[in-house]
Amino acid sequence: MIIKASRITAESTHRHLYRHLMRTDENEEVRIVQGREFALAEAVKDARHAKRRYGLRHVILSPEQATSPETFQKIVTLYQSEFGADPPLMIVEHQKKRSDGQGYDRHWHVVFSETLTNGRSLDSRFIRIRNEKVARFTELAFSQPLTSGKHNDAVIRALEASSNPQMQRAATDLKQAFWGESNTPQSTFTDKAHQVMKRKAGKSVLPVLRTHLRKRWQEEGQVLLSFIERVADEGYLIREGDKPDVWLIGQNGGAHLALHRVLNLKKKELLALLSDANRPVPLSPPRLTLQEMKASKPRPAVVAPEYAQRLEALRKRIRPRWKRSECRAELIALPYQNRVLRLENSTLGEMLERLLATLIARMLKALFGLSIEVPPITADEARERIATACHEAAVARQQDVQEHFASSEVQAALRERRLLKRCLVSANPVTRQAMQEGAQALQSLRGKPHVPVHAC
Repeated sequence: MIIKASRITAESTHRHLYRHLMRTDENEEVRIVQGREFALAEAVKDARHAKRRYGLRHVILSPEQATSPETFQKIVTLYQSEFGADPPLMIVEHQKKRSDGQGYDRHWHVVFSETLTNGRSLDSRFIRIRNEKVARFTELAFSQPLTSGKHNDAVIRALEASSNPQMQRAATDLKQAFWGESNTPQSTFTDKAHQVMKRKAGKSVLPVLRTHLRKRWQEEGQVLLSFIERVADEGYLIREGDKPDVWLIGQNGGAHLALHRVLNLKKKELLALLSDANRPVPLSPPRLTLQEMKASKPRPAVVAPEYAQRLEALRKRIRPRWKRSECRAELIALPYQNRVLRLENSTLGEMLERLLATLIARMLKALFGLSIEVPPITADEARERIATACHEAAVARQQDVQEHFASSEVQAALRERRLLKRCLVSANPVTRQAMQEGAQALQSLRGKPHVPVHAC
């Protein structure tokens, strides 16, 4: 199950979304399950009236296997419960073959209002992690193949923190399958890049290109040299990208993709293959259902309280001072935009007061050498000051985060956390027994001679 969500701003209209939902040239069948266009238009109007930034939330539900209408309604209800959403404004079912020719040929578009009936905004915190949470719980509840997501560990922690016993059991099953998995998947391209290329070419380009290249990669036995020679005969070129250690593949003047993402490799793995292009890549294991996963892997060991406390202490030590969103200049500047709006909407009298204050400050500096901080006079000047200050703050925070992760203390904490996670799902009976013994477990996991930690 793949769940994607995008938020439609209140400044734009609902029409482009509605046209996308009703497109029959890209879909074999389009069926309106519920709702009308009128509801979308009214939701956008409500968001504008309430001065909300977003008007609609567009959610795509794409199951891997055939899904009955009853199961689909349960998935929608689960999504509503997770985010506290009102009933959906519109549900549209699309039928079309996937670009890789595999998987279920139907998916659903569900549109929610970002402005709730109680006047509040629809919850959007950690939206990607929570989308994965709903998707993983759905796969476990309805026995669909498990999909490894980018935020596996965060999803497991969120399920463990839930008071719902079913979600806690789902966390145990997911921990058995994905906990501590280092090779998490990454998307080959963003939805924005997909839509831009589709508008330029008049059709969907990137999914077809990705599927074709991955098919050639499998046909050549995942040997890089054979793959490069094969696609070169078809007109595909491989060149170095603008970003470091990134190689692009595509036809001259056409769409292109990052080579390591097309081949499901990390950047370092691709660079190693480029130096030894005749070496085949090991085949990735097939996706497992819940029953197959339980039969093939041991259940996680019972976590001792000292073990959980140690993991939490490591997590606090690893966590940097600044979040990723707090290191972006445009997000740092958001709280200061109201000041710009006040300057734009100021009256003539307020403008004259600011000019007079500026003139007095300049006179004091000229006569007595006093330097007084003068607030911005115009909205443009305020924007310029905000942009400069926020850029400097963002650079300083990014450097602080880089220095944090480069420190020896944090690197040691990362290594210890990886070791503890591997031991949690270890099949070694000595290690599992040590973990259940409480305080002694921590000493043994740190490398004491009487417990062979390397067997993790």
